[in-house]
Amino acid sequence: MSSPQAPEDGQGSGDPPGDLRSVLVTSVLNLEPLDEDLFRGRNYWAPTTRRLFGGQIVGQALVAAAKSVSEDVHMHSLHCYFVREGDPKVPVLYQVERTRTGASFSVRSVKAVQHGKAIFICQVSFQQAQPSPMQHQFSMPTVPPPEELLDSETLIDQYLRDPNLQEKYRVGLNRIPAREVPIEIKPVNPPPLNQLQSMEPKQMFWVRARGYIGPEL
Repeated sequence: MSSPQAPEDGQGSGDPPGDLRSVLVTSVLNLEPLDEDLFRGRNYWAPTTRRLFGGQIVGQALVAAAKSVSEDVHMHSLHCYFVREGDPKVPVLYQVERTRTGASFSVRSVKAVQHGKAIFICQVSFQQAQPSPMQHQFSMPTVPPPEELLDSETLIDQYLRDPNLQEKYRVGLNRIPAREVPIEIKPVNPPPLNQLQSMEPKQMFWVRARGYIGPEL
């Protein structure tokens, strides 16, 4: 499975302004090779919880696994387990185990380690593209189009402008706009101000990147 490659000099890539692809490749998903099947990750984004963002760990673990297989196979199965909280101030080591390498099917195990202990493990299987008579997917739920919804920044601004907002929510919401996030999120069913603590168990969102990420990402 081929890994994304960043332009060496940052020029001549042909990417339009607001290029998020180079950010993803050179920062968020970039791994430093230390030895065969051993990598180190850095540049971690810490959400308001002050812990590692799980999505970035999954992405880096997948990149580590992909570096150990041939370019003619693609991931078709991924199982992840978060076993400990991560520290955003400490680099993460990714240890790849080549569980199986076949002609058309390969399996990799990846362990993410901090302070000598596993914080995350995953199993990834890769295989060559093969036609299948069986395909399935969930039906798209009936929701308003994104053009009719407010993004999360606008909603937060509305909450903060309300004089009835409880102070504990005001403190937490004030932290969010200060953190630059390259993702636009539009909640389908945002809770009213008086129900911030009792949100519906099922939440739906429209999500997209704020900049160009390339056709293959």
